[in-house]
Amino acid sequence: MKNNEDLRDELKNSPFLKEMKERPSDGFQVPKNYFQHLPNEVMQKVKEPTFAPVQQPSWLERIEQFMQSLIQPRYALALASVVVLVVAGVVFLKDKNATTTLPAMAEVQLADISDEELFAYVSDNISDFNRQQMLEASGPELPEVKVQQKTPTLPKIKAQKPEMKEIEAYLNDAIDDIDLEDLEAMF
Repeated sequence: MKNNEDLRDELKNSPFLKEMKERPSDGFQVPKNYFQHLPNEVMQKVKEPTFAPVQQPSWLERIEQFMQSLIQPRYALALASVVVLVVAGVVFLKDKNATTTLPAMAEVQLADISDEELFAYVSDNISDFNRQQMLEASGPELPEVKVQQKTPTLPKIKAQKPEMKEIEAYLNDAIDDIDLEDLEAMF
């Protein structure tokens, strides 16, 4: 309790408190009509200020900003890792795809070439092929065929000489069957 009494004595002797007691109570009075004018004053101070219109950046500035954002370390590292993955994928997958698609393309192209064109090509370029390539292209090995040394001879038949009348009759029939257009095509 002694502490409380000491505090009261000290407060009574305080110069600031003495001064406040002597002064009339102006400091704690509110001016007339203060609370009536207060809302209007607050609203005037709070009113939104008018801002100048914001200009949109041009497309060139947008591209420049985008390029600058790519240079940032986190985006640059992400972009570099994507590029590395794409290049690695192309390198590793290129060899696998090349072996599987080429035979299919060759089959389609060979199917479109006629036998006459193939025969003409091989005949013109026979010197470019070696024996091993020809054997590989021929497919599975064929059994060896024995070649006969002698060719059989046909029996000799004495041909009869046609008569002149038979020849003339044959030629007359052949001339009747030939059109004028066929003759012009021959010559």
